[in-house]
Amino acid sequence: MKRFLIFILITVIFSFTFFGQSDKFNKNIEFTEVVRPYMTISPFIDKLLKPDNQDLQQEIKNLWLNAEKGNIPLIESDSLDSDYKYLTLIYQENSKNKEVLFEVKGIYDEYRLGDMKLRRMQNTDLYYRCYKIPNDICFAYRYIIKDTITGKEIKETDKFNSDIIPRGKIYNISYSVIDLRSNEIDWNTKRYNNLNSKIDTIKYTDSVVKKNRNILVYLPPNYDKNRKKPYPVIYLFDAFLYLNRVEVPNILDNLITEKKIEPMIAVFFGTYRKSRRIILPLNFDFKNEFVTNVVPLIREKYNTSLNPNENIIGGMSYGGLAAGFIGFYHSDIFGKVLGQSGSFWRDIELTDSEGDEIRNDWLINKYLTSNKKELKFYLDWGLQENWVLGSNRRMVKVLNKKGYEVKFIEFNGWHDWSNSRKTFADGLMYLLD
Repeated sequence: MKRFLIFILITVIFSFTFFGQSDKFNKNIEFTEVVRPYMTISPFIDKLLKPDNQDLQQEIKNLWLNAEKGNIPLIESDSLDSDYKYLTLIYQENSKNKEVLFEVKGIYDEYRLGDMKLRRMQNTDLYYRCYKIPNDICFAYRYIIKDTITGKEIKETDKFNSDIIPRGKIYNISYSVIDLRSNEIDWNTKRYNNLNSKIDTIKYTDSVVKKNRNILVYLPPNYDKNRKKPYPVIYLFDAFLYLNRVEVPNILDNLITEKKIEPMIAVFFGTYRKSRRIILPLNFDFKNEFVTNVVPLIREKYNTSLNPNENIIGGMSYGGLAAGFIGFYHSDIFGKVLGQSGSFWRDIELTDSEGDEIRNDWLINKYLTSNKKELKFYLDWGLQENWVLGSNRRMVKVLNKKGYEVKFIEFNGWHDWSNSRKTFADGLMYLLD
């Protein structure tokens, strides 16, 4: 009996020592405190709204003069709260029959911004809307101008704001950007004009939804199809997004030219609104299509590495989910996963029999209950993304617990590419290191 008790005691001590210290093999995870925006009146607008303001018209005239110098949207500090800034969105319109609203990309059900209508200051051409916003937030927005007589709407960027996506000329797809993290390195802006990098287009028809697609392939400066050492490659879903929003070709040109990364190939797989909702979220048929047909097609045409450690799969939102999904089942092809605001909350089915969304973290549970794969992860997401925020945090916890090498960045913003374009370069450099 005495020996049995000693054995039990030793077993308990060993178990406590082993399991109690097991977490030490994983790095500690610290998440950022979430600071939410809310509606208010800014000091500048409060001053203009004073009933005894005798200089209203002159102050507004001065406002438009300053607007030409790039001082709008108006950002004001709060001396009592360093976590926040005052934001005043300002629009100029003379017509009496216009309603001015704004939209923010990727906010979904963000009730804190209210009805998002700009108020017109009486007897002026000034429309405004005020908020308190976190002091490190970044987001994309544009105005919606509605004719109250005809009901017609037009969408336009903020003419006073020079920070737009994509860079350069303004198109109907352009958005303005408010970025309070302007101290970060800008890898998106084209720095070199005489590089001989190029983009090829491959026509492809998938067998899942029978959709004709463009696969666009970035080839680095001085690409050599006969080079002895094959090129690393990144496969990215949502070609339009990564070409026109995140502006990956500019990022790659800059990083390669400045020797931050070695020359590499990027493959942009075209997706479209209706079909992407079918093929990207946890679709086994598309997974098989992609690894059986798309990857071999690229490897046949281009000098890409066969080493999983030099093959990255990535995407944003559903594309990030698809990257983690395909990586899980095919770590023999893709050794690295780049997920930006990945939709890890998804179930295989989006809704149940009652039509309610199912959010059960299906893929996260697969990683939790399966043996560790040979994968390296980079993930990022926004602090204002609600359930995307929660599921990505859980994904990181699971990956960390299972012993995966993982880096994550939490940015202050919503589910949009104004932040993804800022974090992409960091993620790529980490995965290639």
